[in-house]
Parts: sequence; C-alpha cells; structure tokens
Amino acid sequence: MKKIVLSITASLFLFGCSNEAPKKETALTIYTSIYPVQYATEQITGDLATVESLYPPGVDAHTYEPTTRQLTHIARSDLFIYVGAGMESFAERTEEALQLEDTNFLEIGEDDSIFREADEAHEHDHHDHGHHHDLDPHIWFDPLRMIDMGERIKIHLSALYPEHEAIFEENFLQYKEDLEALDAQFTNTLKEKTEKQMIVTHAAYGYWEERYGIEQLAISGISSSDEPSQRELVALVKKANELDLRYIVFEKNSSNHVASIIQENLEAKDVYIHNLETLTEDDLNMERDYMSIMQENLQVLDEITK
Repeated sequence: MKKIVLSITASLFLFGCSNEAPKKETALTIYTSIYPVQYATEQITGDLATVESLYPPGVDAHTYEPTTRQLTHIARSDLFIYVGAGMESFAERTEEALQLEDTNFLEIGEDDSIFREADEAHEHDHHDHGHHHDLDPHIWFDPLRMIDMGERIKIHLSALYPEHEAIFEENFLQYKEDLEALDAQFTNTLKEKTEKQMIVTHAAYGYWEERYGIEQLAISGISSSDEPSQRELVALVKKANELDLRYIVFEKNSSNHVASIIQENLEAKDVYIHNLETLTEDDLNMERDYMSIMQENLQVLDEITK
C-alpha cells in the first residue's frame, strides 16, 4: 500500500500528460468506498453528480486495497467519501497521502456519535473526534443511521457547493422519508418476535440488536477477516444447541469456511443475508439497490425468528 500511495503523484503526472486524460465534466465526480455510501450520495446529489464506488462487485470491503489507477481517480475527483472506524483499511492513509493534492474527503464517522447509542453519544459530545477502530462501522444496517449518514453528506456537499443547497435539501428529505418507512417495516415485522437470535458469519449486525432486538451469535469479529479461537467456536456451538438454532446466516457476497463446518456440525439450514458492502454482478443486472436488498434481508429475518 505504501508503494501505491507514493506512486500517486507520478501517476497524476502521467495522466495529466496523456492525450486520453479524462476531461472535467459539468457534473460533479464523487467516489465512495462501500456501496451504502454510494447509494446515500446518489440520493442526495441526484443528477448533479456521477457517483461511483471504488470496490469491484462482490469483493470483501474489509480487506480490499485499491489499485494505483483508482487512487489517481480519487485524487482527480471532486470528493471522496468513506465510513471510517477501520471499515476501509486504505482510506485514512490515502487521505494523508493526498493532502497536497487539494482533494476533498469526507469521513462519515469523524464525529463518532453515529456509531453510538443516543445516551452514549451525548456523553462523548465533548470528546475529541478522530479515528476510532474499536467501533462497529456497519451503520448502514440501521435505516435511521443511514439518515444520519445522508445528512452528513448533505451538509458537507452544501458547504462545498452552496449554489446547490436547496436541491441537496429537497433530495435529502425524500431520502429520509424512504428510510423512515423502511425502519417502520423492520419494526412492525419484528416487534412481536420473542426468539430473535441468529448465527452469523461475522459480527456485522450489532445495530439490528440495538434497534430491533436481533441478537447475533457471530463466528468472526467485526472484520470478516477476524478468526475465532477454538474455545469461542465450542462456546458458540453450545449456545446454538441450547437455543435450538437451526439456521446459519451466510452473506451473499462473502464466503466463510468455518461457518460451513459449524453448519454441518449443527445440521443447520443455510440462509443468506446481503451485507451490502458491495453489490454483486447479479445485483447490478437485476437493478437491486439499498432499499430492495434491505427488504429482502428483512424477509430472511422474518423467516428465521419466531
């Protein structure tokens, strides 16, 4: 990664001298890290921007490292938006490396209140905000936190482009209304359930527990690359048997060998939730988006809870 970052300046020079160097368009050019950030940004900007995620379809967002060419695209863009809290291993280093390139960055989690419960966030209001790798970055599973994400994007864009502030605000209000409706769907579907535990491949669903009471029994940690110990696996299998859990929740755009072994041990059925970090080729072909995928995820939760 260090070599890639050091080569950005040289790459910019080469792109600048090339006859095929991309020309500046009227629309804003915005790059994002994970798909939910791309979705939120698209909803806020509408036709005012071209918004693209750096991640190819189906990759593991926790471990992906962008190419030199992609880093050059960031340097030439109007804005790069990422979550933070350790979600993107490359983003903070890239921001530091491009300080001299006059590149605009927005770290959604720079103010870490978005990761915290309301009471806890209030307690941290006067603390320094920085890079917090002990927090859960998977905020997009909570529709109300997605509203917070969108508002931060709207505020940042309005500061950069005040001439478009009214459009950003109008688009944000529709975005907020849609997400409030999605939150109501989750609440109404799950509020009467009394058995809401699920075995998952990695600990990405903590915000569902806070918002809707869904308890995750995670095989891996917050990062999908975290490996569980033998003791942790034994304890998980024991608890799953005690709770008579008969489903293992896999992720559509990820694989987990350990989860497959546990599934066989428990003789459990497999179901699939989309982690939304990146879209798959199938998602793109079927024109699925954040809202439709979250509704599909809700159908799975309805199936595996009682």
